[in-house]
Amino acid sequence: MTNSEMGTDWNNSGMNETASRATEAIGDAASQMKEKAAQLGRTAAQKVDETRGSTAEALQSTANSLRSGAQTSGEAISNAANKTAERLESTARYVRDHDFRGMMRDVKEVVRRNPTQSLCAAIAVGFLMGSAMRRS
Repeated sequence: MTNSEMGTDWNNSGMNETASRATEAIGDAASQMKEKAAQLGRTAAQKVDETRGSTAEALQSTANSLRSGAQTSGEAISNAANKTAERLESTARYVRDHDFRGMMRDVKEVVRRNPTQSLCAAIAVGFLMGSAMRRS
């Protein structure tokens, strides 16, 4: 074997070893990122579940305030306020009765049934969030 052939073999071996180490490092980093994302998701779900009760109470309180304010208003305003209060109470019941996973299943189902509207809503929310972040 000539010196140039030995050098080529060593270079190929060295490159293979380097590529193998790089692949392993990338796999480790991806695994760590996946675990961090899963932990973040669990933390977010836990926070949502912890605040469900207070959120439901706030919605119920708002519905009650609307109803009491509507009693002194005209009929058209009173009807609109009562309908809004009913929707707030319905939302409060939903928040009380469903945990984070249940809510996510429902969101997925709504997106499956209404893909165009969901995409438009996502674009609008993204636009509003981007505008809010730029102002900050």
